[in-house]
Amino acid sequence: MKPTLKILLALSIVSTILTMSSCKKTYDEGPNFSLRSKMNRITGKWRLVSMEGVERLNPEVEQYMILTKDPAYDDYYKASFINFQEETGCVSRDSVGVDLFTADGYWQFFDEEFGAGCNIGEYLDKKEGLFLIVELKNNTYYAGEKKYIGDRWKILRLTNKELKIVNNVCVMTPCIFYDNNRTLTFEKE
Repeated sequence: MKPTLKILLALSIVSTILTMSSCKKTYDEGPNFSLRSKMNRITGKWRLVSMEGVERLNPEVEQYMILTKDPAYDDYYKASFINFQEETGCVSRDSVGVDLFTADGYWQFFDEEFGAGCNIGEYLDKKEGLFLIVELKNNTYYAGEKKYIGDRWKILRLTNKELKIVNNVCVMTPCIFYDNNRTLTFEKE
């Protein structure tokens, strides 16, 4: 092998190693490097495998969310939720209403302040957040209008087969900000 060719080969190997080692992982527990885009990794049918921080209403019932690339409106995409556990609001000063929902909805990535109401908010960048919205059939206050419930989540891990999200980082008292600290882990089917 000619010396110039050896030098070029060595430089390209060093360049590749430096480029790959400088890739910053987006999520704390995420992959260092992925050939799939975030959109391709997050879309699909996700089965809930664990819920930490709050009691699971019915552990025997499989819970799913299906996130698609189909546009809904603006920067939102269509989603479906099957037996999805979500908070419905304050029942009393010390308790939060929770129910299982099977409904359509929407999702989007977001990259803005998270937990700001707690005075320890952090700024999520590079689409590290996920906004999940469940669409309910009827609004009890205004006839004919739909009602929506949902949460903003911080993505902790996103691979092609695993998704781990947390919805709150600071408030554990129900009904001050009725976001109990939940960590959900899904696996893709």
